[in-house]
Amino acid sequence: MTDWPDRSHIGVAGVLLEVAGLATELGVDHLPAEAAALTERLVEGRFFVACVGQFKRGKSTLLNALVGDPILPTGVAPVTTVVTLLRHGPRRTARVRLAGADWREIDPAELADYVTEAQNPENEKGVDAVEVFLPSPLLASGMCLVDTPGIGSVFAGNTQVTREFVPHVDAALVVLGADPPISGEELALVQEVTRHTAHLVLVLNKADRLSAAERAEARWFTERVLAERLSVLPGPVFEISAIERLGGEPTRDWTALEHTLETLARESGRTLVRAAAERGVQRLADRLLHALDAHRAALVRPLEESERRVGALRQAVAEAERALNDLSPLFTGEQERLTRALDAERRRFLTEALPQATRELAQRVTATEGHRRGALRARAIEHAREVARKRVETWRRDLEPRAETLYRQATARFVELVNGFLARLRAAGDPALAGLPAALGPETAFRAPRHFYFADLLVVASARPIGWLATRLAPRRAALAAARRDAHAYLERLVTTNGARVTNDLVDRVVESRRQLEAEIGGLLREMVTAAEHALAQARTRQQAGAGAVQAELERLDALRRRIEAIRANVGRV
Repeated sequence: MTDWPDRSHIGVAGVLLEVAGLATELGVDHLPAEAAALTERLVEGRFFVACVGQFKRGKSTLLNALVGDPILPTGVAPVTTVVTLLRHGPRRTARVRLAGADWREIDPAELADYVTEAQNPENEKGVDAVEVFLPSPLLASGMCLVDTPGIGSVFAGNTQVTREFVPHVDAALVVLGADPPISGEELALVQEVTRHTAHLVLVLNKADRLSAAERAEARWFTERVLAERLSVLPGPVFEISAIERLGGEPTRDWTALEHTLETLARESGRTLVRAAAERGVQRLADRLLHALDAHRAALVRPLEESERRVGALRQAVAEAERALNDLSPLFTGEQERLTRALDAERRRFLTEALPQATRELAQRVTATEGHRRGALRARAIEHAREVARKRVETWRRDLEPRAETLYRQATARFVELVNGFLARLRAAGDPALAGLPAALGPETAFRAPRHFYFADLLVVASARPIGWLATRLAPRRAALAAARRDAHAYLERLVTTNGARVTNDLVDRVVESRRQLEAEIGGLLREMVTAAEHALAQARTRQQAGAGAVQAELERLDALRRRIEAIRANVGRV
């Protein structure tokens, strides 16, 4: 571990203690615990390097490889459901904290019970935090690696968990893939992360599964997109395979990746820790100011006016909900139009792709004529699978962004309506609504992830015993003709079936993305009403104390504001 805290860290820790005291004075009960956690992190010299990216990029496997221990659960389906922190410790241990409870040590073998979607779906167990302690040299400097749920997961809460953790990130390990190289949600997340830290490390994982051409294309596309959206490209894209590293020696760019992280810890760790504390102070101070404004407004506004405001807000929300309900049939119509468009695209694909695929297969099968007779059918079937997969995947990659464009156009009216409603509310200047978002961003991509995978239909391709025997007994020319017939029939089945699977998956993603958007809008509307009703309740309580008590409370709040604003202005000079 480091020799922290130094004198400057102790000064910031004192500021955090003062923030905690102010939160207690204002009755904001949850902030003192956050300030205490940030103080502990500062004193121990810990900084967070969060592993972020779309689900199934191999984030958990990558972290296992970095610490040299397959301790985090991994799997085929989306796995991680809660944020998991990897810290340095003298021995291999883990602990968990449930909502409203203290830390409890657990066997590392039990991690899956708390952090995986299979055994803790959508965090139904109420896990607040999970920490794993390992004697890893990479973590000895104070670096903490953070495993986050993948954005864009089918489980909507997982994406929100990751986004809520972003303000605590000191550096980010952004894990990318090749299909697609970087999604719209990943790009938005990277842009959000860069608001809090300039330290980004870009990793193209699963490089062992890609050809050299695919890796080059993915790297080029990622670098181009990030260069366009960010003021400066964060650095090189490291091509690595976490699976290969876990299985043996470093490969590809693995050594360079480790060197980059070690350099970050050695040269920037102390600065990152202090910057995290300063950001935390600013964040907590802003929330205190919002709470203070709500307290003050509750005191100075006539009770009748507050009641009128809440009534008007309830009415506005009801009108917005009715407007959304009125738009629902239109959205359904757009959804049906999109479904028809996708079906037309599928028919067009089959019309064009099947003849091309058939010709390509014929050429490949002809090239296998020199194989032994018993292998003719197997080789022809393999060729059919390869040709079909290439055609379907190429079409899917071309179709998906066009489908997302149609989805974005269909949702634009919903987002426009809600943002107009938010603008009218903010124009009223009610402090109780200060913490609400200024606007919903436009839908840039599907919220629901892709579930399509190419189905090999191996049962269809299997030869019946009588056919297997005939292939071996028939003359070579007849065996070759039979292999061609079987391969062409298999090819047509693969292309037709998987083409339908592509469009069905896109339609399902439209439906689920629409459901998630409507749920977010509904939650936002309900949050507005709840905030206003809470302000009204405060007004009743305060004003019942009398004019003298109200004036004394106003003076106290003004003094608190001066202290909070002084903290925000001076924390960087402590």
